[in-house]
Amino acid sequence: MRNPLLSTLLLGSSLLGAATCLNTTISNSFVNMFSTDGDLIDSTSGKIDYFEGQFLWYGLNFGCGKAFCGIESWSSQDLVTWSSNGLLFDPKEIAAATICASSGDCGRPHMIYDSSRALYILWVNAGTPGYVIFTSSSPTSGFVPESSRALVGYQPEPETHQAGDFSIAMINGTGYIAYALIDFTTLGASIWPPFKQSIYIQQLSSDFMNTTGDATQVLPVGDLVDLQAESPDIFYRDGYYYISASNTCGFCQGTLLIMYRATDISGPWTRQIISSDTCGGQTTSVLTIPSSTGGEAIYVHQADIQASAPLAGPRNAQHGHQFQVLNFNTDGSIQNLDCSASVSTTITLPSTNSSTPINGLAQSATLGSGNGHQDYYLNCSLPQYVLYQTFSTPQSGNLTTVGINLAGDAPTDNVTLAVFRFPNATALFSPFYKWETLSTVDVTPEELSAAVLAISIPVGKEVAAGDNIGIAITSLGITPVCVAMHGTNSEYATAWAGAANGGFVPAQSVGEKVANGTETGSGSGGVLYAQGDSQVSYRGKNGNEIPILELSGRELKWYAIVE
Repeated sequence: MRNPLLSTLLLGSSLLGAATCLNTTISNSFVNMFSTDGDLIDSTSGKIDYFEGQFLWYGLNFGCGKAFCGIESWSSQDLVTWSSNGLLFDPKEIAAATICASSGDCGRPHMIYDSSRALYILWVNAGTPGYVIFTSSSPTSGFVPESSRALVGYQPEPETHQAGDFSIAMINGTGYIAYALIDFTTLGASIWPPFKQSIYIQQLSSDFMNTTGDATQVLPVGDLVDLQAESPDIFYRDGYYYISASNTCGFCQGTLLIMYRATDISGPWTRQIISSDTCGGQTTSVLTIPSSTGGEAIYVHQADIQASAPLAGPRNAQHGHQFQVLNFNTDGSIQNLDCSASVSTTITLPSTNSSTPINGLAQSATLGSGNGHQDYYLNCSLPQYVLYQTFSTPQSGNLTTVGINLAGDAPTDNVTLAVFRFPNATALFSPFYKWETLSTVDVTPEELSAAVLAISIPVGKEVAAGDNIGIAITSLGITPVCVAMHGTNSEYATAWAGAANGGFVPAQSVGEKVANGTETGSGSGGVLYAQGDSQVSYRGKNGNEIPILELSGRELKWYAIVE
């Protein structure tokens, strides 16, 4: 195993001073982020740390449609290109499954590295009292539960006072935990939560597997904002300790973004509210990126953007994310979050010392709509429509694989994917024309995830340069099925502008002009068409309009491999 670096909060300028700087751009338009395999990153309540020379993003999966599907991690060198490492542990293993079935569902995972033992320590919220600890020699796999729980300094009665959302961090060599204590003795609400919760902060033991000393309550105002605080994270900057938090939300589509700060870990604390709705989401963490030259560090706020999710349920796998650089005033206060889609910041990162390649099937595919950030959004117009994504092959060879992104909401039947060849659009739209089928795959309800995963279609047929290829997507069920879509012109190019700036493109809207067979397309050069379900005859007052809509300016997320 490579020599692990300390977490982001411990990285010092001496460690990074010899590194070659890497510039990367963080943008509010980067909402739906995809792994190098083409999958939408299914992370809720996630955290980014810096381990083994790479950024490590880990968070809860919800693609299986249950309260706990596992904790997945992704690695990146630039905070833009993310490669999946798989799950930190097997969620079906008996011990882990039993632990994560408890209240908390192994939520809000946070990790710390103990260099003296070369040990990664994972804390999760599962049951009571305190928290459950997993350990591993690797930050990406092999985590096993410890026999003892980590307790907290203030939890009067585990039956009525439950340790909830939390964060752990190491600051100047000392470990800390900030946790929300849920007080269930305040009951009686119907719409509002039937409890109060506020943040406590406490030091960790020297082995980072328990707490020590007294817990201090963070309650600068004492109003309902302080008494409904959750999802904390801890960081340190220029003489100030900071705790980021939200109000009670439960994976909701927007809540307050709170920032507490103090010059001493025990307080007194000052409170700010820097966003009214966290751009349509909930805060998860703040990533500290120390300067490679010993200058000012960069602090990147991370949020789950639940308002961008088109399917039902708070625990959903289709929501987006937002990374935004925090800006500070001279008194240590933080400037308001800016939800504008145009916000974009170029930052300098340390270069990686990792030899692990960041690649994947969609990243290295010969053809496709692109796996980078192109303002992809999610469209759930199936089964209301059948979609046809077409493209032209620029080279001859064997078309081995075609991929398309899909997600389902409690699917009731198969989704049929067909790859076909056709001479031109005129022929394709002609009555009684039959295309040449190259491959067909039925995706069963059991195979269709609630996460927007890239589905591979094996083809294995020879193609010539200039061949017209299509992907037909037909849902046979009655519940929504989603695809990933992005704009290729200015009208559709910005899918997400934040709740304060117009929201997102309607998830089931495809309205567009009737196809005429002459659209040249943009983006990858392909054309996207939609056909109303069972609309198989001419339409229009003169009885001569074909029932096919040409979705100009838009393209599905797809890839193809020609060898």
